[in-house]
Amino acid sequence: MKSDRSNPRPKIFLGLVNFGTQAGVLASYLRRMGYEAFSLTASDPHSRQTDRVLPSADGLLKGLGAKLRSYAIRLRCIYRYDIFHFFYGVTLLPFQLDLPLYRWLGKKVVMEYLGNDIQGYAASVNQYRWTNIAHMMSAEEGQAYDRRIQRRYRREQRYVDHSLVCAPCYSEFAPGAEFLPLALDLEQYPYSPPPACNGVLRIMHAPTHRGFKGTRYIVSAIERLQAEGFRVELDLVEGVSHVALRERYKECHLFIDQILGGWYGTASIEALAIGRPVVVFIRESYLAEVDFAAQLPFFNADPDTIYQVLREIVEAGSECLFPRSRSGRQFVEAHHDASSVTKRLLRTYQKLKPGSD
Repeated sequence: MKSDRSNPRPKIFLGLVNFGTQAGVLASYLRRMGYEAFSLTASDPHSRQTDRVLPSADGLLKGLGAKLRSYAIRLRCIYRYDIFHFFYGVTLLPFQLDLPLYRWLGKKVVMEYLGNDIQGYAASVNQYRWTNIAHMMSAEEGQAYDRRIQRRYRREQRYVDHSLVCAPCYSEFAPGAEFLPLALDLEQYPYSPPPACNGVLRIMHAPTHRGFKGTRYIVSAIERLQAEGFRVELDLVEGVSHVALRERYKECHLFIDQILGGWYGTASIEALAIGRPVVVFIRESYLAEVDFAAQLPFFNADPDTIYQVLREIVEAGSECLFPRSRSGRQFVEAHHDASSVTKRLLRTYQKLKPGSD
C-alpha cells in the first residue's frame, strides 16, 4: 500500500455492490475518521446512499458512451486507492480480471460476503429444514449455482488478503472469514415512538425478494389471523426508495423481516433503530458465533411457528411491544452503530501489511 508522506493513511475504495447500504455508510464513516474513502456502486433502484453511481444509459450510442465512462472511472480507482473493499464477489473489472493486478501493485483486497454470493445451495438444503435459498431456485439451478460460486470463490481466495461475512449464517461457507456486523448510520434513523394502536395492529413486511424473505408464509399467517377475527393489518412494502422505506417503518407497530435464512439483516436493524419490534428467524446454531446472543431482542419465528408467534403478540396487545421498542434501539446502538463498526473495520485494515504478499 503506497501513500504519500503528508498523508500516511491508506486510501480506501468500497464497492461496487451496495446491499444493505454497507459500501456507502462505511465510506462515509471512514471519512469522518480522517481517511480518504470512496464508495462507487452500480445503479440501484432503491437509491441507497453512495458517493457515486456508475454511469449507465439506454440506447446503443448512449449506452456505449456510459460504458466507456464507467470503465474510465474504474481504472482511475485502481490507480488511486490502496485498499479495495469489495462486496458480493464483484470487483472493478469483469470476471475479476483486476484481482491479480492489486497484488502486483502492492495494494490490498478485502472481500465481504453478503449472502447468495457465498451461501451453498446443496449444503443449505441438505442441512436445514428451512432455508431461503431453496425458495429462490430449483434443485437443477442450485447445482449450477454451487459450481459457479465455488469456482469463483476458489479463484478469488488466491488474491484476496482478508475475507469478511456480514452475518454468522455465512461463516460456514467462507472458512476463516471474519464476522463484521452490519453498520447503520443511526443519525438517519432517529427513534420514533410507536403510533397509537386504536385496536388494529399494523404489521409491516418489506421484501426485496419474496422467496428470500419467506413472504408467502407471512402473508398466509396474517390472512389466517384476519379470518379468525383478529384485527391485524399488513403493510407489504415493495419497490420503494430507501428514503421512503425509512418513513414507512414509522407507521407500523411490528416489523417482520425474513423467516427462512436463520439470521437478521439490514431491514431488521433499521426497524429496531426506529423503535419497531421485529419478528425474524434466528437459527439456534448461529448463536454460539456471536458474543451478544443473550441480547438479541427479536421475536423468533420460522414458517412452522409464524402464525402462533403472531397470534400470541396480537392476543397480548400492543402494550407488550412498547418495552421492546426501546430495547431494540439500544441493541442497535450497542452492536450496529456505524461508528463502532467502522472502528472495528479499521482494525482489520490495519492488520494488512503494506506492500507484502
